[in-house]
Amino acid sequence: MTSDIDQIFRSWASLCSEIGGPSQTARYRIGGTSKFGVYLAICFEPLSPVLEFGPISPDLVKDNPLPSIKGIESGLSFRSNELFLTLSLRQAASIDIFLTLAARLTDELGHVEYPVTGYNAIRKVLVVWQTFFASERGVLSGPEQIGLAGELILIALLVEKGVGESSVIRSWKGSEKSHHDFHLPFATIEAKATIAHNIDAISISSLHQLDDTGTKKLFLAQVVMDSHDHGIHTLPLLVKNIRERLSAHLADRLEFEEKLLQADYRDTDEPHYMKQSFVTRKVRVFPVDESFPKLTSTSVPGDVLEASYKISLGSVARHAVSFDDFISAVLSENND
Repeated sequence: MTSDIDQIFRSWASLCSEIGGPSQTARYRIGGTSKFGVYLAICFEPLSPVLEFGPISPDLVKDNPLPSIKGIESGLSFRSNELFLTLSLRQAASIDIFLTLAARLTDELGHVEYPVTGYNAIRKVLVVWQTFFASERGVLSGPEQIGLAGELILIALLVEKGVGESSVIRSWKGSEKSHHDFHLPFATIEAKATIAHNIDAISISSLHQLDDTGTKKLFLAQVVMDSHDHGIHTLPLLVKNIRERLSAHLADRLEFEEKLLQADYRDTDEPHYMKQSFVTRKVRVFPVDESFPKLTSTSVPGDVLEASYKISLGSVARHAVSFDDFISAVLSENND
């Protein structure tokens, strides 16, 4: 069964409300199986979260150590004469990342019957999650906020227009630094968000961004927004609305949270994002075909390895369609 990330955050809040001495801990079972449990615990001094897994054999850890992760300390502990693997958070500012990791581990360990299987699954997840804790991140810059807002608006629009939640969340690649932002079954979309008054000029960051190699069909979706210093349509509200849409889709919700972290969006930074409100003015979609102005690795001299450039959309503006018309056309074509 897919873990409920909200329930894990609520479990942590409940643990924080309990009272204990310096050497004491409290824990809740948050997942696992009858033979291999997953527990969220609190160490009262310092006030920090701990994940416990087991029971486990010490030989597993000795023969195949866990990867080192910045800010997380691994170890072993005894409970009721049984040995448990522990992961302790040592960076208080990373609590949201740690609890999301707890949700992913709980999800991966939902059907484990043997300690060796559970331990190997934990190692596999931690190898991937090393990068989540390693980066020296900061608050998203203005352009990064605009770009993320545009992608979140497209996620909401795709779901509203009948594209399944799972397909949309799986297709979102913007946070993964992919060449294109959405890899849907029926089309690939490169998103460009802007709050500029001149919407006919856009910047392209690489020779791959408008390259349709390997795609079924490539489209450029321009999200045109008005930005206000005050208002309710903030980045946190866009995130909150999508979370609510995914409340009944636990696996998709967990994947969405992971991709938000990859995009360096953190709930703890919300106060910095409440000063700017984004109101969608329009979304127009361009087919990136032979008539679309672009540079790709196959259209420039071989010695040109990379390039960033600006293009004018004026010459292809007549080919643009609304997002509604785009979705209707591609879904209809896909169903034929």
